[in-house]
Amino acid sequence: MRPLSESPTPVRSSLSQPPLWVGAIPLLVFLLVSAIDLALAKHFTETGKTIVSHSLGGLWQWMVMLLFLIALAIAISPVGKLRLGGATAKPSLKFFDWCAVLICTLLAGGGVFWSAAEPLYHFQTPSPVFEGVVGSTAAAVDPALAVSFLHWGFLAWALVATTTTITFSILEQRGEPLRPRTLLVNILPKGWVNGPIGDLADGLSVVAAIAGTVGPLGFLSLQLSNAAGQLPWLSDSAGLQSLVVVLLTAVFATSTVSGIQKGIKWLSELNVWLTLVLGAGLLILGPGLWLIQHFFSGFWTYLLHLPQMALMPRSDVTEPWLNSWTVFYWGWFLGYAPLMGLFTAGVSRGRSIRELVLAVAILCPIVTNLWFTLLGGTGMNLELAGSGISDALAQNGAAAALLAILSALPLSGLLIPIGLLLVVLFMCTSADSMSYAAAMVVSGRNEPSQRLRLFWALMIGSLTLVLLRIGTGLGDSTSIDALQAFIVITAVPVTPLVLFTLWSAPRLAFKEWQRSGQAAE
Repeated sequence: MRPLSESPTPVRSSLSQPPLWVGAIPLLVFLLVSAIDLALAKHFTETGKTIVSHSLGGLWQWMVMLLFLIALAIAISPVGKLRLGGATAKPSLKFFDWCAVLICTLLAGGGVFWSAAEPLYHFQTPSPVFEGVVGSTAAAVDPALAVSFLHWGFLAWALVATTTTITFSILEQRGEPLRPRTLLVNILPKGWVNGPIGDLADGLSVVAAIAGTVGPLGFLSLQLSNAAGQLPWLSDSAGLQSLVVVLLTAVFATSTVSGIQKGIKWLSELNVWLTLVLGAGLLILGPGLWLIQHFFSGFWTYLLHLPQMALMPRSDVTEPWLNSWTVFYWGWFLGYAPLMGLFTAGVSRGRSIRELVLAVAILCPIVTNLWFTLLGGTGMNLELAGSGISDALAQNGAAAALLAILSALPLSGLLIPIGLLLVVLFMCTSADSMSYAAAMVVSGRNEPSQRLRLFWALMIGSLTLVLLRIGTGLGDSTSIDALQAFIVITAVPVTPLVLFTLWSAPRLAFKEWQRSGQAAE
């Protein structure tokens, strides 16, 4: 990717910029409070999550739906053929490689982790939308898949990297840096954007994105430690958990230092091939025809009930469910949007807006939905057959779902290592891209220095390591749960940035289309 300027910015000036400390200080303060009084940190985050979910949940529901529709409208219109980066821009990645990077870096880490567990949760306790459907029965399979598709489908992916990416790309062509503050250009006075408000926008976007990455990474470390602890020569201990975090950090730190073309691209391609291998294994060794049938029937249920699920009215009955699932996910993905939007802008130069929306908001969600069907669907099929998958889920939580499902299949000794490796690599790819994007934000450069990229990679790993050690007992994930609640709180200052793109993206795209002369073609 080309730099924003010909002369590189010194690393020292990047490290001394306010956005770095605006982003780092809240995370460090949270760690300090957690270390002093974990109960206080937990109370603060849980109370804050409740307040934010109640106050902004309805707004987020409408915003996400409108954002998807606006992105789709831009892509379908003649403006959709507008090329990101300018008419002469050429893609730096082949189409397959580009799609692999998008699939494996935007929502894949969380998606791979939840693909086994979430459909099972909705299978046991159906969404209020599907009133009358009895849980843990054959009738609950398609509704469970439909709700999972909602949370990891069209709306979720569009939220992360469509209108934000379009806005970033066009403003970058006009000389603006790839930083979250750029989303405020043409909305606020230039002096404000380049001043403290811009610093806050950059720094708090980093807080939201890093918070969303550290939580799953820490939970994954507990899962891997628990899995490794089942081996006869290992035990699930604090030392093993720490070793897992260190090894994961070493992988994605090495990858992010090597850069987009080498590290993230290589990991993404490996992820895709491993996904195909495990997916084929689930189809062949599991209920293949049953899974294919329910992918289509579940997807049809999803499309039929999409507006009803996405815009579910808030009431005493629905609000607890909405806050625990849909609103939490929208807050989580909203926090990712500025950094992932600019990351996607960086790897999408030379692609048309139509290609962007097709890949991010259509192809990636369909692939994700298929993956949820293969893993979550297999779990539901096993549960209907009485394999006791729900018992493992009840005893050990979401982390146990993947191992429980793969253990119940033939050739589990082969499938389990592949599944665990896949989850690890997807999480490393997500952490890799987040480190890269955070470095872009605080430096204002498309190609931040290796030292700055390494700083954020080590920050993610160090935060995860410290959080795992805050708990008083082995495997205590209280601090991770608190940080997950913190995700929703950190999405609050990011909300206006993404909300503005509902207006700025179509407006900028139309003006750029007119300016480029394509309107006359």
